[in-house]
Amino acid sequence: MAETRALIIVDVQPTFCEGGALAVEGGNATAERIADFVTENADEYAMIVTTQDWHVNPGSHFSEDPDFIDTWPPHALAGTAEAELHEAVASLPIDAAVKKGEYEAAYSGFEGRDADGRFLEEILRAAEIEEVDVVGIAESHCVKETALDALKAGWPTRVLSDLTVPVSEELGIAARTEMDEAGVEQVASMSAFGFYEEGEDAPIPGDDASLAGAIGGDAYGSLYGSDGGYADGIDADAYGEEGTLRDGDPHSDGGDRYGDLDEDGEEPDLATRLTAGLGAGLSLSGEADDVDLDDFDIDIDEEIDFSDDADETDFDFSDIDDAPTL
Repeated sequence: MAETRALIIVDVQPTFCEGGALAVEGGNATAERIADFVTENADEYAMIVTTQDWHVNPGSHFSEDPDFIDTWPPHALAGTAEAELHEAVASLPIDAAVKKGEYEAAYSGFEGRDADGRFLEEILRAAEIEEVDVVGIAESHCVKETALDALKAGWPTRVLSDLTVPVSEELGIAARTEMDEAGVEQVASMSAFGFYEEGEDAPIPGDDASLAGAIGGDAYGSLYGSDGGYADGIDADAYGEEGTLRDGDPHSDGGDRYGDLDEDGEEPDLATRLTAGLGAGLSLSGEADDVDLDDFDIDIDEEIDFSDDADETDFDFSDIDDAPTL
């Protein structure tokens, strides 16, 4: 993956963080999270690129009475400390940097050029990048536009959702919807590279005990009754008086328990039922004491002679050449 993927860090500058001219709440914390992520995952990327707003004279982009849609108060003035990279990001292993918006409004990082005049798309293609991740400030504006342009240029694109922050929650929702509909993937940074750490309480597949724990006592209570007993979950209408099941069930106290009454209306004894095969699958736990071997046609004292079924040749192993080595 490191041979094909690029990370674009969009406009992480003091001017867009708390204390800056166009501050976004949560900007500083986002910068720190990005720095931590890159420190841990730099090897996953073939290239790390930064973008910066770098305004010289952007014309109508600046206004003394801004509407915060198309016009904005002065910010990210070229050459000022606020326009530099945030200190948390400046020390990261950056492979390329582009600046945008010198003389007109620019939101997408793909409008930026490096010191040699190359646009961001040229830089990525020269590095043979095949996939792009985008992070930075602000999700609702420059991050969104950069991600959409990366996708339009043909790169599968992801925004790492916890490494960006919108100007407002309302604008953030709108931006995420637009990116989602366009096909930009939005994932949390912790799952960006399939990292998974099994928790101590994770259920073991096939383990009934763990399954029971995962479902929880309340679920079992609703299924089996308040005490968790299976019988408690059976429809009460199936029972007769004093908790016995209605006639026709093997556990009832009356009626034809097995559907095998003889012509006199009498139940056959247990031995007869077993001999006839009618007791297959029947639990004998309550009637085992009634079983008498004399009721069956079996002579346990009879000696059986198998001598006619075998002769000495069956036990002659003289033709075996290889004797085991001891």
